[in-house]
Parts: sequence; structure tokens; C-alpha cells
Amino acid sequence: MATITDQRKGASAGPTRTPPKGGDAKDGKDEGTAEKAKGGKKVILIAIVAVVLLAAAGGGAYFFFLKKPGPPPPPVGGAMVQMDPMTLSLSEGHFLKVQIAIQLVEGKATAETFQTVQASQILIDTFSNRGVAELTTNKARKALTAQVLAALKKAYPKEVFDVFLTQFVIQ
Repeated sequence: MATITDQRKGASAGPTRTPPKGGDAKDGKDEGTAEKAKGGKKVILIAIVAVVLLAAAGGGAYFFFLKKPGPPPPPVGGAMVQMDPMTLSLSEGHFLKVQIAIQLVEGKATAETFQTVQASQILIDTFSNRGVAELTTNKARKALTAQVLAALKKAYPKEVFDVFLTQFVIQ
């Protein structure tokens, strides 16, 4: 039994352990955990910044590339097509010499490819067999010109911008 007592005495009377520098063993574990926590916060911060930047870039790309187009710009007058003069019969044995210029819509039709056959027919239908009194006032000519323009726009959709009377002689 004496040996057991000696062992107990030796264990308690032996050299004591010294804590590591910078405090006790418990403090050393906290410093390592704090360093790991700082490193983890940096990773999280970088991830958050990356997500925000990607979201901003995605939103910018969405608005830039997938933006709905606005309303189309209004048509703009382009080239002019001068038609040959036409002599038409009016009522009461009179004649009308009429010539028009058709202004085309820019980018929709060209003077080289514009076919004037339908336009000639529209002029004949609009001005033939009318009385001289019907054609002599400015108001009547403007009304007939507007009628010709409406008929031309119907016959040549999105190609005709305006029409001008360049010659109008009643005999």
C-alpha cells in the first residue's frame, strides 16, 4: 500500500504544467477561432459583393438587350416621283391637264422601283367627268388632292408620304 500512497504523492507533488505564452490554454483556442472567424467573414463579404455585382450586371443586360422597342418613329418624306401630265375629259366638253408629284416615305420605297400605273388610274377616277365649277376653287382642289392622297396611301401602303399638284390647267 505504501506504493499507492507514494504514487499519489508523486503525482500531486510533481512539476506543474505551465500555460502557453499569451495566457492560459483556453485563451489560445479563442485566438485561433477568432482568426478563422475573420477569414470566414472575408469570404462571405467577397461572396456578397460578387452576388451584388452579378445581379447588377444581369439587370443592366436585361434592360439593355431585352428592352421593348419604343414606338416607331413617324414616317419622313423621301424621294419624289414626278408623273407625266395627263389630259382628262371634263363634263360640258372641257379638258383638264393635271400632273402630280408623289413624295415617297423615306426607306420604304424608291423612285426607281415605284410603279405609277395605279396612281394614274386614281387620277383618272378622281378628276374625270367633273364640272369646271367643281375644280376652279382652291377649296375644291385641296379636297380632291386629299382624296387622291388617301387613295394613293390605300393603293401603296406605307410607301406614299404626300402628293402635290404640279400642273392643273382647265380648258
